[in-house]
Amino acid sequence: MIHDMADRLFRDHVTHRLREDAASGQFPEALWMRIEEAGLAMALVPEAAGGFGVLPGEALGLVRLAGAHGLPLPLAETLIANAVLAGANLALPGGRLTIAEGEALRLERRGEKIHASGHLTLVPFARWANRIVTNAVLDGADHVLSLPVKELALDPAQDLAGMPRDDAEVDLALTEADVGVVSRPVEGMRALGALIRSLAIAGAMETILEMSVQYANDRVQFGRPIGKFQAIQHYLATMAGETAASRTAAEMAAVSYDTPAFALTVAAAKARAGEAAEKVGALAHQIHGAIGYTQEHSLHHFTKRIWGWRDEFGTELDWTGELGRAALSSPHDTFWHFITDSAVQGAPA
Repeated sequence: MIHDMADRLFRDHVTHRLREDAASGQFPEALWMRIEEAGLAMALVPEAAGGFGVLPGEALGLVRLAGAHGLPLPLAETLIANAVLAGANLALPGGRLTIAEGEALRLERRGEKIHASGHLTLVPFARWANRIVTNAVLDGADHVLSLPVKELALDPAQDLAGMPRDDAEVDLALTEADVGVVSRPVEGMRALGALIRSLAIAGAMETILEMSVQYANDRVQFGRPIGKFQAIQHYLATMAGETAASRTAAEMAAVSYDTPAFALTVAAAKARAGEAAEKVGALAHQIHGAIGYTQEHSLHHFTKRIWGWRDEFGTELDWTGELGRAALSSPHDTFWHFITDSAVQGAPA
């Protein structure tokens, strides 16, 4: 039901014009209000914390749908940020949230307060967000941080699709509402970010494939649709295989969210999605020809997104390295046992 509701909402309101306006810097406030009213950003939060308590595989499916519609809003980031805050028993502030890798942050005690300083790079939608959620370590303990954007110095930038990717300079004292100590290790923000990017890439590639099939059936050359030519059929078959494999890997990672298998499944998902993004985007533009590069056509909104997402929260080189290290350090007798054991811990992501 939540997927049907979200799909209708995105289909009705995420238009080519809205994506164009967002890429030029206009924040789609009205659409965000509809998303927030529908409670989509609370799907992954347990009911006890005021959320919907939807199973991770279902809740995170919203990210794939957002990718399929090219949603120019931080729904995926807010979904994850709310879940992380709830897991750390911090109050959910509402509004737009985003996430960032916090390894570069330094935490130190100054009296009764904790001071955070450092530099966050390429934070998704930072200028459109109310808070940035990240994590850092102090005295050997994991801390979840909720950083108010209005108190940070932002250096605006953007990704290939024109979406905000801002650097943030952090130098502030954290209140009790801003920082929480967790009783168990939390997944690194890189892994959680890789999860939502894998799902979004899979969704966007499904739309790219659909657009390419439609164009191949409509475009006539030498008296017949170009989809009748064997070379184009081969392109489409390759795109379909890459898209299906990426979606399967991403959904496996989503189902394993908050389980011991997550470190490995998310590594596999991000590596697979990144590899597929290169091929699917290139073949889609081959099929569409010159029209696919024009501003008026919708294709570039999706190909630019998947190419940008490919490099965020770790590239396929980074994540295949994680998989390799996990395999080499595995206590299993054979490589087959390593890749088929769903309970394997693997290397920390």
